[in-house]
Amino acid sequence: MNRIITLSIAAAVLSASSVFAQQAQAPAGGVRRLGGNIRAEGGSGPVPRTADGKPSLEGVWQGGLPVGDIAQGMRGEKIPYLPETQQIMAAALAKDDPQAQCLPVPPPRATPYPWRVVFTPTHGFFLYEMYDYRQIFMDGRKHPPLDELDPTWKGHSIGWWEGDTLVIDTVGYNGKIWLDNRGHVVSDKLHTVERYTRKDLGNMDIQITIDDPGRYARPFTVHGVARLMPRTDELLEYICAENNQDLPYLVGPRQ
Repeated sequence: MNRIITLSIAAAVLSASSVFAQQAQAPAGGVRRLGGNIRAEGGSGPVPRTADGKPSLEGVWQGGLPVGDIAQGMRGEKIPYLPETQQIMAAALAKDDPQAQCLPVPPPRATPYPWRVVFTPTHGFFLYEMYDYRQIFMDGRKHPPLDELDPTWKGHSIGWWEGDTLVIDTVGYNGKIWLDNRGHVVSDKLHTVERYTRKDLGNMDIQITIDDPGRYARPFTVHGVARLMPRTDELLEYICAENNQDLPYLVGPRQ
């Protein structure tokens, strides 16, 4: 079974994001319906743990940070724009969105599609139904010097545990990603710190601190919740690169 995107990618995700915002605070045991027939049922119960006592984050999850406007995930603060950032956003067009070009949409940007967490003794892998995957080094290594890193869409990620919270530190971004559908841009100075805390069987708190002195006056933090999809064991194909027919019709400013 395939999900083949032949309509406007940006429009599809925007429509799903409105549902995402409405359902973000659904009860833990409730059914959230995102992106049409995609469901996250959550569920209650104790946090599953691995043999060494750490929380197991493995499984297929739905949701996370806001899709449409990342500012909706902030608590008591506002995004600290630099003046040039606001100018860049004001000039951006709908067709400039990286996802409209079938380019990667890594965290902190969220999508309304499922994603899976897999761990080995030395690596963590986040497998996203929409487009891509990422790897996190869990073997105790440090980041290479920034001048030795080849900037990439997903950056260089290292992870460790702080109690029951998985912490992921990422640098080395290429500065081309957007943080959301609204078009919050970043620079190649972007540094993110993600914190994943499984609260019970079906719910995981997500907190991401965004530090980008090239685009924002100070670091800021966004929050979200992912819910387990307990009866889902398969990520479906998501095909964007072939037959993206709608790009010529994405005109005007970003939404």
